[in-house]
Amino acid sequence: MDQSKPGRLRSYEPLLITLHRLVDATLCAGLFLVLSYAYGKYNESLYPPAGAVIFLGTMGLFHVIGIYRSWRGSTLLQEINTLFVGCFFLYGFVLALGFFLKVTQFYSRLVLLTWMVALPVLLAIERMVIRLTFRYFRARGWNFRHVVVAGRGPLAERLIEWLKANPWVGAKVHGFFDDKLSYPLDSVPYLGPLDALPHYVKNNHIDHVYIALPMKAEEKMSRIVRDLADTTVSLYIVPDIFLLDIILSGQVIRLNELALIGIWETPFRGINRILKRAEDIIIASVALTLFGPLMIVIACLIKATSKGPAIFKQWRYGLDGRPIQIYKFRTMTVCEDGYRFKQATQCDPRVTKVGMVLRRLSLDELPQLINVLQGRMSIVGPRPHPVAMNEEYRKKVRGYMLRHKVRPGITGLAQVNGYRGETDTLDKMEKRIAYDLEYLRNWSVLLDLKILALTLLKGFRSPNAY
Repeated sequence: MDQSKPGRLRSYEPLLITLHRLVDATLCAGLFLVLSYAYGKYNESLYPPAGAVIFLGTMGLFHVIGIYRSWRGSTLLQEINTLFVGCFFLYGFVLALGFFLKVTQFYSRLVLLTWMVALPVLLAIERMVIRLTFRYFRARGWNFRHVVVAGRGPLAERLIEWLKANPWVGAKVHGFFDDKLSYPLDSVPYLGPLDALPHYVKNNHIDHVYIALPMKAEEKMSRIVRDLADTTVSLYIVPDIFLLDIILSGQVIRLNELALIGIWETPFRGINRILKRAEDIIIASVALTLFGPLMIVIACLIKATSKGPAIFKQWRYGLDGRPIQIYKFRTMTVCEDGYRFKQATQCDPRVTKVGMVLRRLSLDELPQLINVLQGRMSIVGPRPHPVAMNEEYRKKVRGYMLRHKVRPGITGLAQVNGYRGETDTLDKMEKRIAYDLEYLRNWSVLLDLKILALTLLKGFRSPNAY
């Protein structure tokens, strides 16, 4: 897609991110070469080419995985989690290329294993140093951007709150302009009506102006943009994120001279549907082969320690909201289906001793691999909720039922971000649904592999699974 055409949103990459790419790639390749020297394995005809492959692989894979998206709105832990996924794929790339070229026997396993263990630690330390460095200099007034905000509504309030809560962004908010509300917002002063904004910008060395007005204030926004064209200030519009999501995540459908935007649509159409199904069949088949013996052991333990079936069925909502039956290892003394459901809580007396371990490690979900082969579920997707829970929350959470535009999954984006297990507050469910909808908007095979990698790296253990 040509993003240089008028009317399209174009992304840009700050110089700092470009330098960060080069530093990461240099560290990855340099560590490999340094270890080969340290262990006395360095060979001029073998290790420099491998270092070049690692350098280029890091540049490409870390970009595709999204490691260099702005970290200003994310925590260090979130960044390190993404970093570990990047290292996982880099290892896979290096090993696969070595096997394909039949050169693995020429390289030291000790060097390779040490590199694989030390690399994520080194990169994590690098990121901590970068954040601490930025905080140090910005706490002393270096590299600050002087900011004002046009507007005093909910959008402006959220923006100002976020800028104040994230000091490493380096934004010093002078105040806000608005035609209606003139009282201060926390410690941010009111600077005057919108007409006074251009004069203030010109006389106070303002770097950034954020326009956070409602969409209906189009005329005011146009006037501000026109007046500020006579300055060198960087200008940003803070849109209503719900409306922006609708427009940017929509799918353009042409009917001759008419253009429609499909807002709520499944990502699995055409070739995507084939790719997703092939991914499910391949991964489920491999997983069943690997976990089959374990599943037999678990079934025997359940039968030996409590009365009832080893595997039971529950009604859930599947693709397009149609009821499906999914398989689970029985972890309770009861076998509740989706229409008569009480969510498990901490120290729930219904949970058996074996069931407690299975639920903590998510091993009770293993029979759902059979559901994947049946076509009822996917390996990755929004987790299926019991029917009673669906009926409760579809009335409370906007967009709740949209998660059923795809097949439910054994693991999902919400689960690897910590939203698994009991949803004892509405806020927890809203955040889980937000991740589910993000998955629908941004699906790709790479995203599925990233979620699987995070599931494996974090383990199946969850403190919220009772």
